[in-house]
Amino acid sequence: MLDSAYKEFENDSGRKIQEPIAQLKAVHRKIGALLSRIELPPYLHSGRKKHSTLTNAESHKQATELLKLDIHKFFPSTKAAKVYKAFAEKFEMSPDVAYIMTNIVTFAGKVPTGSPISMAMAFWANKDMFDELSKLAASNTLVFTVYVDDVAFSGAKIPKGLAAQAKKCIRYHGLTSKDKKERFYASSEGKLLTGIVIQDGELKVRWAHNDSIGKEFATLAEAKDNATKIIHLEKLAGKLHAAGQVDFRHKDRARFITQQLKATKKSV
Repeated sequence: MLDSAYKEFENDSGRKIQEPIAQLKAVHRKIGALLSRIELPPYLHSGRKKHSTLTNAESHKQATELLKLDIHKFFPSTKAAKVYKAFAEKFEMSPDVAYIMTNIVTFAGKVPTGSPISMAMAFWANKDMFDELSKLAASNTLVFTVYVDDVAFSGAKIPKGLAAQAKKCIRYHGLTSKDKKERFYASSEGKLLTGIVIQDGELKVRWAHNDSIGKEFATLAEAKDNATKIIHLEKLAGKLHAAGQVDFRHKDRARFITQQLKATKKSV
């Protein structure tokens, strides 16, 4: 077992993180590079090049109705037995090699939360479930996407009972969805998906993000020294860059703040 090769700590939100130490992380990155060569289903938008929360939301731009579910504790709920099965069956490794690989990529019998291959391993270990959910969507003429632990269905009409069918599938595969994060959006509503609002066939920056940008500008204006300015310029540049991916009007502001950040750093 390689559990001693991880650092376990709590992040700012109180979530437990298991991060592999440098030597093991290098191995994980190599495994990740090999996994990235495998063709992925079009419904997956996380952990792959040229895909993001933006492409995930774009897939549902024309949604009249949308249903989203969130899988509860996705990484720690994905047990080593599932990971082993993925190596042995999907990647056709011999039992002894699959066993070794499972020990290399799991922590305390589950997928760790802080590894560079956590997303990939959790996906491959649960691909059968996601494929079944994709087929459920197709049978109802719906768009289906996955972003880590967020699954979304959209179309002209979400059939009655679809949520129950999807949750039954998730439970069958040993996982559960968070009732608090389950959300159905009717045709008249703006639809929030992976941090982006879908409304009237357009993607928009969520109000809370715009509000945080305004507050960061206000805090920056009150900064008395360059060290403090740098901290808030970096935060603002990041927020504006993220917003600019959705609304191009933020891109010029992001470039301006980035230039200010560089100039301020040079003056320190």
